[in-house]
Amino acid sequence: MMMRDGNISGPKKKKFTTKCRPFSFYKNRHIIMLINDESVYLYNLTLKPPSYYISSIVGQFYKQDNSTKNAQQLVLVSSTTLQLFEINEEAGKLELQSSQNLLGIINSIEKICLSEVDGVVITSDSGNLSILQYDNKTKKFISKIQEPMTKNGWGRNYVGENLAIDPENRCILVAAMEKNKLFYKIESNSSGSKELSSPLEAHSKQVLCLKIVALNTDHNNPLFGALELTPEKKCIINYYELDQGLNHVVKKKPNSSNSDPLPNDVNYLIPLPGHIGGMVVCGTNWCFYDKLDGPRIYLPLPRRNGQTQDSIIVNHVTHVLKKKKFFILLQNALGDLFKLTVDYDFDKEIIKNISITYFDTIPPALSLNIFKNGFLFANVLNNDKLLYQFEKLGDDLTEGELVINSSDYESLNSVRESVTSFKLKGLDNLALIDVLETLSPITDSKIIDSKLVTLSSHSYVKSITHGVPTTTLVESPLPITPTDIFTTKLSLESANDEYLVISSSLSSKTLVLSIGEVVEDVEDSEFVLDQPTIAVQQVGIASVVQIYSNGIKHVRTVNGNKKTTDWFPPAGITITHATTNNQQVLIALSNLSVVYFEIDATDDQLIEYQDRLEIATTITAMAIQENISEKSPFAIIGCSDETIQVVSLQEHNCLEIKSLQALSANSSSLKMLKSSGKETHVHIGMENGVYARIKIDTINGNLSNSRVKYIGSKPVSLSVIKFSNEIEGILAISSAPWISYLYRDSFKITPLLEIDITNGSSFISEDIGGEGIVGIKDNNLIIFSVGKEDSVFDPSQDLTIATTKLRYTPRKMITNGNRLFISESEYNVQGPFKCNINGDVKENVDEDYYEAFGYEWKQNSWASCIQVVDSKSNQVIQSLQLDGNESIVSMSAVSFNKTSTPSVPASHLVVGVCTNQTILPNSYDKSYLYTFKIGKKHLQLVHKTELDHIPQVLENFQDKLLVASGNHIRLYDIGQKQLLKKSTTIIDFSTNINKIIPQTNRIIICDSHKSSIVFAKFDESQNQFVPFADDVMKRQITSIMNLDIDTLIGGDKFGNIFVTRIDEDISKQADDDWTILKTQDGILNSCPYKLQNLIEFHIGDIITSFNLGCLNLAGTESVIYTGLQGTIGLLIPLVSKSEVELLFNLQLYMQQSQNNLVGKDHLKLRSYYNPIKNVIDGDLLERFLEFDISLKIEISRKLNKSVNDIEKKLIDLRNRSAF
Repeated sequence: MMMRDGNISGPKKKKFTTKCRPFSFYKNRHIIMLINDESVYLYNLTLKPPSYYISSIVGQFYKQDNSTKNAQQLVLVSSTTLQLFEINEEAGKLELQSSQNLLGIINSIEKICLSEVDGVVITSDSGNLSILQYDNKTKKFISKIQEPMTKNGWGRNYVGENLAIDPENRCILVAAMEKNKLFYKIESNSSGSKELSSPLEAHSKQVLCLKIVALNTDHNNPLFGALELTPEKKCIINYYELDQGLNHVVKKKPNSSNSDPLPNDVNYLIPLPGHIGGMVVCGTNWCFYDKLDGPRIYLPLPRRNGQTQDSIIVNHVTHVLKKKKFFILLQNALGDLFKLTVDYDFDKEIIKNISITYFDTIPPALSLNIFKNGFLFANVLNNDKLLYQFEKLGDDLTEGELVINSSDYESLNSVRESVTSFKLKGLDNLALIDVLETLSPITDSKIIDSKLVTLSSHSYVKSITHGVPTTTLVESPLPITPTDIFTTKLSLESANDEYLVISSSLSSKTLVLSIGEVVEDVEDSEFVLDQPTIAVQQVGIASVVQIYSNGIKHVRTVNGNKKTTDWFPPAGITITHATTNNQQVLIALSNLSVVYFEIDATDDQLIEYQDRLEIATTITAMAIQENISEKSPFAIIGCSDETIQVVSLQEHNCLEIKSLQALSANSSSLKMLKSSGKETHVHIGMENGVYARIKIDTINGNLSNSRVKYIGSKPVSLSVIKFSNEIEGILAISSAPWISYLYRDSFKITPLLEIDITNGSSFISEDIGGEGIVGIKDNNLIIFSVGKEDSVFDPSQDLTIATTKLRYTPRKMITNGNRLFISESEYNVQGPFKCNINGDVKENVDEDYYEAFGYEWKQNSWASCIQVVDSKSNQVIQSLQLDGNESIVSMSAVSFNKTSTPSVPASHLVVGVCTNQTILPNSYDKSYLYTFKIGKKHLQLVHKTELDHIPQVLENFQDKLLVASGNHIRLYDIGQKQLLKKSTTIIDFSTNINKIIPQTNRIIICDSHKSSIVFAKFDESQNQFVPFADDVMKRQITSIMNLDIDTLIGGDKFGNIFVTRIDEDISKQADDDWTILKTQDGILNSCPYKLQNLIEFHIGDIITSFNLGCLNLAGTESVIYTGLQGTIGLLIPLVSKSEVELLFNLQLYMQQSQNNLVGKDHLKLRSYYNPIKNVIDGDLLERFLEFDISLKIEISRKLNKSVNDIEKKLIDLRNRSAF
């Protein structure tokens, strides 16, 4: 794949294309496919699913094995993904149990009781009402019920907009925003499983349904409360009752005593538990309790002391205690939590009082969930999700704290006139214990040194790196230069490693250290210390063997005394390699012989097998299965002829070669490991830096199903490490250390970050809290653990996120050498910082306070700044706060009278701002261009230029500043006091230019309304841009990038990705025969020539950025895209015809075989707005890896391929550019 940057011109234009023969037909089992050599074929993969979770629910979705407690789990659902988490109470962490791409767009989700466990009810764009249940065997949700409700897609009459389930699981209500409401009764069939009856309709004409909640009726008919809007724009409350006896729906209105008109600022409904019933209706600074046959009870909502912000409830969670007691936590839009309690008279069945108190302040959330074991999960809006633990319930109020009682208020007017305020405080009742890192929303991204740097999560720069963090525990120098390191325990029953053995082949020495509270020399080890050690192993019950160059030292502990036995090779022969486990020892001699020993279980004696194996070539590595209770049936021997041999160690054919496997290079290290009690794999480190994994049949020793990964330029060294009691893996060290392990039937290989070692070994000690790794680098000993400090290793996470806090919502990021220039603007916010663009200003701002409680809200106000971040240290090195009520709308780095290249960064930074800007309706007072000089350390203001238009787009074009606004494009050059206008162009058929890509002598214009994409060339004779080609399809572009000088990839606001290209002949004519081309007349108020559409694909998220690059070592350059909801995806170019044909046909069979959990047709999903074209959906194809073996074989036979061939192709595709 060859690509050229749009800023580079030349005589030859290379295309972003696949190398296929022209117009070939391929026929396989009645499947015909057309491939064109001018087409682009891409393979889509989702690397990180959306992390904007629209809802979260807590329930008992599966029962834990051997657990008497009814543990609860957490379900998080984004627009396309369903994830299940479990709380590890000992570590206080959320652990991911399952993550599924539903291949549909989720609208809402609720919990439903399915006999012994809970399930989830989902409404989606498929038009089905879906009920899913978690299968603990497959660790996935499976479909139980698919009930068609309406047609596919969205609309005002889509009944899945609102979802409510009766608390006693008797019926489900789904309601459209307009008119339609459907009631499904939940019934049990003869087998005891749940099923849905035919729906009962309850249509409400001429009203809009804003919100519906299910009410508790204490075994009476199911009842639902609805907030609706009349044609007169008045809010009303209606009740809908399902009469189970007559099997129809009755619409009821509040009784006459509750018929007071509702204020139009009503926004939220909260149902109360069963013995009380009814609901709390909330509005701006007020709420009241309403019940169908009871009086209303009014209360004001607390407001922050000394601030003018209103208190608007946006979220709540109800928690029921023992003896029918309960409390409700209300959260307003600022994040303040209020505790609502009800004083209920059970004898008279009336409410005596409702009280509200201030509880705590946490970030504003979309949903809150309380676990029975005392945890609170906050599904935070546009930021990391937070897990809290209850320290107390807020009952011990001190004197002076706010308590609001309903008995003090009689009417809604008295409540609305009342102002009750409280004083903010730090967390008192809650304690933060875990953070679930998310990326939503992503507004921009760049690839820097194989890291994806994003502007995300409200106000952060987040650098995403493929790798697992490490924590260094001990680092100390050694008296020798080590070349190898080993750890061992002294007895079989010992849980901890007790000896640390360091070997040096350079100085022919061995150092034995004891492991405990301190690391010190061992004087009585009985080891040979004047020769380098090859292996150390605890064998039998209480023995240790040391294998060194000239023999084997066997140290036995008998009645507390150490006894030694020596074994020596023949004279002049040395030991070159060794591999051991608790019962077996295998060594290789310099005369190419292999000697095998076993341990006598009765007295720990070392018994030599009488025969020896003679190898024809030099042995480079060897391995037997480690850390097992039984004997290893085979040994693996690597030879210098680039092969590995499988040698039997079984009694009937001991030391017999069973099979052989050719490699791409000599093996430098070998390990054999049984993965999670299932398959056994041979792990191979090669001298060319390739790490391979091959499955071995433990019955006959056959090798199959190989997987390879390039991990560095140096020979690969392997060692077995233990991450936890359940997970063992491999430490692979080349140019950098990597770890590989099997987790939930998925094999992961991930680099270790922030550590540099040349050799390592597993290390278990209570003094470091469990499992760790001890390594060597130069003359230093390093002990470290895998995972972040004070946290356990999470095998489900192979991405590390480094964060840098910003002030406001980041909008755009520009790279300049090692610095990032970031523009930030936030609406309806009053910033506490003073303007300092003309120089430093002394100020004392408590940033911790604003981090906890947020900035003060102010209507139609803006807070904006520019921050400079060092991309290496992730530190903010300069902050420039803008003056007054200014908002940043655009920013660009410009080289005035100087060519900008990657080695010569731009000289100036230009920022476009508006004053007093408002949104809906859109307006502004004045607009300016700030010009800053980019210095070696800081930005320095040069001058300020006033404009008569909003600077919507700024770009660098031919050493001038290009400014686009509306349908005008202007060029500016730098002056002494302001920027000087040099050119003006009006694009008649454009309306609102929002993106421009500059090239050498032409630009690519994007319009968010009418003309979509336009190619224009700068005509020096006319001193303006002349458009000559545009897109045939009108799109609302959100992001765009050059693939080559003629090819573009873009995304629109509806979640579609497309690739378009200008015809090669037209592009050449624009360069060579411009005089003729520019005189061509346009067609129907557009350009004379049209672009070719090459790719169409629906992602389901609004694309905010594209980057060319890769996220792994020596990977293929691909397109990496980010979505607003936190999606990170990859588009890999497919480079051969056979590959395209295989994947295309596999996709067809997968579409036929795949059972979608929400009932969405895959072709309709990926063709939401335009038919899918030339993109293979890797998210669908990777489900092949999860199929049972019978279905895999059925599909593979249709494709004339083996199952292993298909699996290997899918894994190799992912490894090309990602992980």
